[in-house]
Amino acid sequence: MTRWLDRVAGAWQRYFFDPRPATDLAVSRVLFFTLAFAYYLPQDFSEWGTVSPELWMPTTLFRIFALPALPAAVIHGIQIVFKTALALAAIGLATRIAMPVACACAFYLLGLPQNFGQIQHFDTLVVLVCAILAVSRAGDAWSVDGWLADRRGRSPVAPSGEYTWPIRAIWVMTAVIFFAAGFSKLRHSGLRWIFSDHLAIVLVRHQYFVSDGDPLTTWGPAIAAHPWAARLMAAIAVGTELFYPLTLVSARARLIFVPAGIAFLIGIRMLMGPTFEPFVMCSVFWVPWSAVLARVRTAVEARRARQSVARSVIDAELAASPTAATLSRAAISTPSKSSPP
Repeated sequence: MTRWLDRVAGAWQRYFFDPRPATDLAVSRVLFFTLAFAYYLPQDFSEWGTVSPELWMPTTLFRIFALPALPAAVIHGIQIVFKTALALAAIGLATRIAMPVACACAFYLLGLPQNFGQIQHFDTLVVLVCAILAVSRAGDAWSVDGWLADRRGRSPVAPSGEYTWPIRAIWVMTAVIFFAAGFSKLRHSGLRWIFSDHLAIVLVRHQYFVSDGDPLTTWGPAIAAHPWAARLMAAIAVGTELFYPLTLVSARARLIFVPAGIAFLIGIRMLMGPTFEPFVMCSVFWVPWSAVLARVRTAVEARRARQSVARSVIDAELAASPTAATLSRAAISTPSKSSPP
């Protein structure tokens, strides 16, 4: 038993705290907070402060923390702080302060609309991601803070488990949310959720303004007119949700189910209207940015090497024959007629 527990503890330690470069977490932080800033900047949360108090039905967390429905002017001030914190976290300035502030504001502002009788789950993952980043060292690299620290003589940022566990924790949260959605469908409806006309009915119903957003296309009724198409979509949706946890342990599964999950959320937005864009922007944490940037650098260096070799050949030809060198230089710089412009 002790040996088995040691193996479990070792696997846990390796999965969450295996040293990784700071780049993956840092680039993900930049992209996540930049996208969050762009997405929430035009939104005005202060309107919730004008809703009648008779409609206030606080959720469990709002009751536990005794959070009230604040006046519109106060909510307006909180959202200014929220959006400023998102911008500072994106550029990495005062990151250790900006990320916790963004988390606290997101908890209130994104949770506020859930206290009036209908629970939405479009922003759930954003709040969880903000909470994880708030206690992480995501600002050590690719940040103004990191640049200032380097100028003060900071030693190079070494790979560490501190740059691994936040990404792994976000993976786990994402997988749990997807799996819970698929499991709930089968638990309450069974295979009828797939093989009945349920999804076809939902595709038609969402054309009548029943969600927080309108569908971006009118394809829903066209798909619903073909029962086999709606049932195929239902099967793909449930399969993607149920098998999504495989992404936690398999790189091949990540190549399949992470893009499938993104396509699934985009499909919901296009066909039904619910605004799952916040879930999509959390997908930046699945990308191995250090490997991507390494490949980009390798490609750039290879191109420079080829150009250097070409210049060396031209210089050699110039030394031998100025006319031949001129023709060679013109052939390299001028695309052929058969080549794309």
